[in-house]
Amino acid sequence: MVLKTIKQFCRDESGAITVDFVMITAVVVGFGMGVLLIVSPGIRSVSGSIEPVIQSADGLAGRLLGTSE
Repeated sequence: MVLKTIKQFCRDESGAITVDFVMITAVVVGFGMGVLLIVSPGIRSVSGSIEPVIQSADGLAGRLLGTSE
């Protein structure tokens, strides 16, 4: 009786797509976090070197505010 119930439970595939979806989503989120950890230091250094140019009168902010020559 118990063995029959266990075999029937193992053959039942209802809900399997939910497990697949959760696993695929976890893998995608994990890869995204890994890429973020690798790319983040490079983005910070580049954005730090761009900020003074954007904030200067010759940069984007100066052009938008009309303070450039």
